[in-house]
Amino acid sequence: MTYRDQTKRARGRTSLLCLALLALTACGGGGEGADSTSAGSSGSSSGTGSSTASGTSSASSTSSGSSAASASSTSSASSSVTLPSCISALTNPLQSITSIQGTTDTSPLAGQLVTVRGIVTGAFQGNAEDSSNTQLNGFFIQQPVADADPLTSEGLFIYAQNATVKVAVGDYVQVAGKVAEYKGTGDTRTLTELSEVSAISVCGSGLSVTPTTLTLPLASAEALEAYEGMLVRFEQTLTVTDVSDFGHYGSIGLSNGRLWEPYNHPSMTPAAVVAANALNRIILDDGSTKSYPNMSVTPIKSYLSSASGTRRVGDTLTGVSGPLTWSANAWRFHPVGTVSFVDANPRTAAPASVGGSLKVAHYNVENFFTTLGSRGASTATDFARQRKKLVAAIAAIDADVINLIETQNDAGVTLANLVTALNEKVGAGTYSYVDVGIAGTDEIIQAMLYKPAKVKTVGNPQIITDTNFAVSGGMRPSIAQRFASVANGGGFWMVANHLKSKGSCPSSSSSADAEYGQGCWNASRTTQAKALRDWVAGLVSASGESDVLMMGDFNAYIDEDPLKVLESAGYEALLRRLPANQRNSYQFDGETGALDHAFASSLLKSQVSGITVWHINSEEPEIIDYTTANKNPDLYTETPYRGSDHDPVVVGLNLNADAAVSVATLSANVPTAATVGTSVSITNLLVSNGTALTVSWGDGNSESLALAAGSASHTYASPGTYTITLTLTGSGLPATRSSTIKVTASSSGGSVSGPELFFSEYIEGTSNNKALEIYNPLSTSVDLSAYTVKIYANGSATSTGSLALSGTLGAGETLVIRHSSFTTAFTGFPATAISNSTVVNFNGDDAVTLEKNGSTIDGIGVVGTDPGTEWVSGTVSTLNKTLRRKSGITQGSIPGTSWDVATEWDVYDVDTFSGLGSR
Repeated sequence: MTYRDQTKRARGRTSLLCLALLALTACGGGGEGADSTSAGSSGSSSGTGSSTASGTSSASSTSSGSSAASASSTSSASSSVTLPSCISALTNPLQSITSIQGTTDTSPLAGQLVTVRGIVTGAFQGNAEDSSNTQLNGFFIQQPVADADPLTSEGLFIYAQNATVKVAVGDYVQVAGKVAEYKGTGDTRTLTELSEVSAISVCGSGLSVTPTTLTLPLASAEALEAYEGMLVRFEQTLTVTDVSDFGHYGSIGLSNGRLWEPYNHPSMTPAAVVAANALNRIILDDGSTKSYPNMSVTPIKSYLSSASGTRRVGDTLTGVSGPLTWSANAWRFHPVGTVSFVDANPRTAAPASVGGSLKVAHYNVENFFTTLGSRGASTATDFARQRKKLVAAIAAIDADVINLIETQNDAGVTLANLVTALNEKVGAGTYSYVDVGIAGTDEIIQAMLYKPAKVKTVGNPQIITDTNFAVSGGMRPSIAQRFASVANGGGFWMVANHLKSKGSCPSSSSSADAEYGQGCWNASRTTQAKALRDWVAGLVSASGESDVLMMGDFNAYIDEDPLKVLESAGYEALLRRLPANQRNSYQFDGETGALDHAFASSLLKSQVSGITVWHINSEEPEIIDYTTANKNPDLYTETPYRGSDHDPVVVGLNLNADAAVSVATLSANVPTAATVGTSVSITNLLVSNGTALTVSWGDGNSESLALAAGSASHTYASPGTYTITLTLTGSGLPATRSSTIKVTASSSGGSVSGPELFFSEYIEGTSNNKALEIYNPLSTSVDLSAYTVKIYANGSATSTGSLALSGTLGAGETLVIRHSSFTTAFTGFPATAISNSTVVNFNGDDAVTLEKNGSTIDGIGVVGTDPGTEWVSGTVSTLNKTLRRKSGITQGSIPGTSWDVATEWDVYDVDTFSGLGSR
């Protein structure tokens, strides 16, 4: 699954005051007297006090909160504290911090120029170990004496981006500036601060503030507002619950105990979990807004384990202090003093033992692609690093059969690459793979590896074709293979599954697949689970093999609807055999749950000896993964850890002995690409235990073949994507070998016979200003359900995204598909415009096609060709341009091996939208 974006507070603001206007002076304490600030006082414009305490005196603060806020103070308040005097003249009225903070979440003095005094509790004006890191461009100060109001905070952040005077913790300072309410992108609340700073004076040093002790969970969502900007401390033991932003922003999510996904909690109801989790979060930050900070400098280097060089979910932290603040839509604190984690959740070198005579497993390998720059690795170096981590993990799992999820759907090319590398490590011939060709329409596919010395395949792999399994975004079919133990003939079906993800939600909030608590597309996943149940029942009935193990990434947590379908059909959810606090394989938004599962049929479950989840990925930070970008320094190791985002699941089996069976089996090399008018062949066709052999070429042509044929040939008349299916009937289930083939036009391209829908406008503007327009040149309305728009990114020969159209398009009318995050406030979109973030998420070098019933009828760019950064024809380019079909064009065309943009398209400047919605 993939993956979410979080924007940390970007402090890129430019001060409204020139640096030359900043009067930054240092004041000594003692000789001129000292300030005596009473609790609740707003100060006076005179700026001087009457006492004579020296600048080395100390002050203690007290909590402004109450027990309802889950906070306590370790000191008591006094009516006044003697402080160093500040001799600099006041340029603005002197106000206390509590007067600035007020009793609500916004300041009553917002927008006013003030002078404020306080003790520095956290200085974040630049990292001494990394000159490129300006940290927060400011510091926190705290009023030395608390007022009597539990609703007002005594702390304040000073945003002093251009200050030349650097303060230190314990300094007593006087600062002049403007009270502001800062609200970052996406924030639901503001941070009260002092900005546009015009003067900073250090009046003394060596003072201290006693932190206010906070505890989780909080009493209410508003509990921390009264401590905004204050020095706080957590004495309780907190658990690391989120490391997703550790490498990106230097932040770690903490909670009182592990946070669970609502539908994966060991005991609580989902609603109760949602409410409890909201009050049980705090972020330990790094005193910086720098993206991808240096992991070898203070304080981040102390966050990493000295033993493993990582920081895992489940580790703990006790007794940490820092100023509390709000940014990136979360409460967080920046540490002062020592940060000492405990490796409470250490790595293991291998999965726990599951017993049994056979070991089987499932592993989502997170987009393992040999095609670089697609879904997986971007460079050859990244690919090699990714493969080494996966090989290390698979070798350590040491399964006799293992399902792999999210491998490239390329007729086994990528799978063969992985098996070669794996066998180089564990021994030649140790593993083989089940060849399913190209299955479904997604870029990714389920795969299976197995040890021929331990198990043998029985018959051909079976691929679900039930249309109820197809969902928005394409068909990612489940795959089943029957195996038999070499030792005793014990047989079972292994079924590899990857149900629809929870992301990329439908555009309509009223859709049955909208988010209603179990992630988007839950209705589709439930339908898929029903189709899977029925399909597997058919396999069992036809084969006579009743022992079934379904494993995979079901994209559903353990108590969600799709899994209930399987449990109600008699399958045992094997994860439930584990203690409730160990049923997890995935992390999202700081919450733990299991998307990866194993289900045993009623007859197989008594033969299951054990199950475990090996936590090598979900509890590790992304900063240690295989990618090379934004690593400072590179923490990569050739180990199993963080080779993916999912944890593998391992099951032990003690299979009952079975008699040997003979079933129809076939193998063949099936082509995956062809050109119109050129013969293409199936080769190396071998069959056994069969009585009749047929081939369907997918274009309406089928033929019977002799059992000893060895090969078969065909010539396609039209471009498109077709499914070639070989079928051998005999005893038991028919053996099938299916694969999709992409048929392209000849090098000169092609045209459509007769008028048809075509692309009439293409917008590739700034940011997400992207859109397509489709025109109906016919004299009658068109049923759009036969049409699909597909995108082929970065030269891919297979579709990287698709959109099935629906509804009707009237004669002479246009259909607009706009990017769902179109950034310009353009109001000219027709009411019928479709919002989409897939097929219009193109750059100037991607190809887009319009298909009717699987055949291409129009194209932009050449499928399978990467032109670099843009399609170019003379001086005409597609990069950051609007293309509009010339007025004389009345039907689409299919580019061949090259594409002359200027022949059919007029080109306009970037972000030209005036013609959108009309032809």
